[in-house]
Amino acid sequence: MGDSYDVSDTLPIDGIPAGTNLMIGGPPLTGKRELALSLVESGCRQGEGALVVTMRDDADRLLDRSEPLANAVAEGRAGIVDCVTRERGEDVRDTRWIRYASSPGDVTEIGIRSAGLFQALDEQAVERVRSGFVSIPTMLMYTEPRRLFRFLHVYTGRIQSAGQLGFALIELGDRESFDRFAPLFDGMVQTRTNEGGERQLRVVGVTSSPTEWVSY
Repeated sequence: MGDSYDVSDTLPIDGIPAGTNLMIGGPPLTGKRELALSLVESGCRQGEGALVVTMRDDADRLLDRSEPLANAVAEGRAGIVDCVTRERGEDVRDTRWIRYASSPGDVTEIGIRSAGLFQALDEQAVERVRSGFVSIPTMLMYTEPRRLFRFLHVYTGRIQSAGQLGFALIELGDRESFDRFAPLFDGMVQTRTNEGGERQLRVVGVTSSPTEWVSY
């Protein structure tokens, strides 16, 4: 297993050390979720694994949208925790690579399903895994901050100890949430929209100083 993950096709840095957890933070409508998907897809194209906790699109829709992720699931090197389908009242059963939680706020179920997929990927000898889409604002709509902190403490710790790469979404306008959860993460990809309407990002906390803002 290498010492870093190649993110040069998505971010203005060459690599991120294995075991790093990053927040992707910015105002609404600045592409945080799309950026997280791009980072996961980049790893899938490089032959890495993925573990996605999806809280907006169900697993079927996500796989329809993302060919790299769909290919990785088909090849047994990616899994999805779907927090949407059962909340809609649909009766679905877990498969090896798609597990279902009852809602984005059921942190116990999400933790169990995620742990099961981590184990399944380990059994497949998939060492390099990118984990994304955990949405702190969405989960806070369903559960209280203390429970979410405990869940994220375990989740990020697992990513760190396994030498994986994790991404979680946060709204930077919610200062209280940022101050509460930021200590669990090693840095941040910050997003914004400039005066011309372009989406921009910069990386904070991974390099010795923040990168310049770049369009994406």
